[in-house]
Amino acid sequence: MNAETHNRVSIYLRNQLSQAESRLRAYTVDGKGIPYFKRSAALVFKKYINDFTSLGKEPRWIAVPGLRGVGKTTILAQIYTELDCPTGFKLYISLDEAIRVLGVNLTDILSVYEELLEKVFEDLDQPVYLFIDEIQYEENWGLILKSVYDRSKKVFIFCTGSSAVSIQTNPDISRRVVFEKLYPLSFTEYMLLKERKFPITGLGHDIKEALFTSSDARDAYTRLQKLQGSVNKYWIGINRLEIDNYLKYGTLPFTLQYEQETLIYNQIEQTLTNIFSKDIPQLGKFNQDTMTKLSQILYAVSSSSITSLTSLSKTFAISINTLTQVFEVFEKAELLLRIYPHGSHFRQVKKPSKYIFLSAAYRSMYFNLIGSTITYDNYKGQLLEDVIGLYLSRLLGAHLGTSLTYDSAEGGADFIISFNKKKIIIEVGYGKKDFKQILSSMQRVNSMFSFSVSATRLMYEKERNVISIPLSYFLLT
Repeated sequence: MNAETHNRVSIYLRNQLSQAESRLRAYTVDGKGIPYFKRSAALVFKKYINDFTSLGKEPRWIAVPGLRGVGKTTILAQIYTELDCPTGFKLYISLDEAIRVLGVNLTDILSVYEELLEKVFEDLDQPVYLFIDEIQYEENWGLILKSVYDRSKKVFIFCTGSSAVSIQTNPDISRRVVFEKLYPLSFTEYMLLKERKFPITGLGHDIKEALFTSSDARDAYTRLQKLQGSVNKYWIGINRLEIDNYLKYGTLPFTLQYEQETLIYNQIEQTLTNIFSKDIPQLGKFNQDTMTKLSQILYAVSSSSITSLTSLSKTFAISINTLTQVFEVFEKAELLLRIYPHGSHFRQVKKPSKYIFLSAAYRSMYFNLIGSTITYDNYKGQLLEDVIGLYLSRLLGAHLGTSLTYDSAEGGADFIISFNKKKIIIEVGYGKKDFKQILSSMQRVNSMFSFSVSATRLMYEKERNVISIPLSYFLLT
């Protein structure tokens, strides 16, 4: 780094140290200046920092991966602005901005920061906090931050990245960092942020326990019946149209600042454009012709979750190998969640996978902006399937030895959860659901019990060992 570049980096860091707090505060309040409520993830992160500050406890390196637009920078800003420490001892850097503007790497930036501290990290006698946003823009970020981590126990590192896979598979850091994936909003988080409606403590946990730890359908039904009073209490005062708003775009927190749906979908489209232009080129190498077809491919997925790559290959004149790589990159960017067909490895290879959107807002955007003639009533079932898939992936993500598949047979169920040698079959639908698809899958899958999720009342059928779960229950998990 020459003297001129060194001077630019020094000026940039001085500006960051003096202005970052006021800039980041804009992420923490609404248009009226009222602070946003914190999601549960922010409270977890804050506890990590408090334990480090007061007790010197590990972990002191937190990585937060997640889909672009799920609120990573907002949570970082909330923690940064509330952290009370001496001036100069907390640093915020957005690598998207820093590397593009300065033309240097993270090592150079941290080296100049040590000069401003007038101490190398090894000689620190009080804590330093590094907040690094968009970490994926530094190719060697794992090695660089590992070095900083190992050099001093006085450094706390908080970093975010738009690609979960590129962060989590970095072998340089796996034994040192705690990953806390940030998912799109749940319904209760959506209502907390939008209407300041607090969830009922413990209710979501109790519903999950009833659904996934019960011995059979009757046990689950009995436990859910006991929660009916609390469920009804939560829904008091909530306009049921909020369920539709949540399905359409409420999983992405930035949409809450807009009132007009057209503007909301325009902003979602812009976020998707940023994923195409910024994230995907880092995750895969595609020629320009393929890059121009990415949005069209996603549009095709939005109209049908079960995706035949052979058919898409012919439609878009893209080789199977390239198309396979495209879908792998969509998964890495967390746009899509792949659901394999249930069964043996051979069956999973032979049958098509189901692809759902991790945020239903992207599917909804395609239906609302690309001139689709399909009405909301006809596609809201697909949005619900995306949301239920999000809930299930978040639930299973915290447990090893679990899997989420679907029944690829004609008339098969939407999801099959496998864990602890047990299986639960799940069917999803916005209108009233019968148990036809569940029963069809039960003939092929030895399940513990089965349930459907739909806009209906809580019901139990003893003879079939199945229950019907209202949306009003499941959305609170």
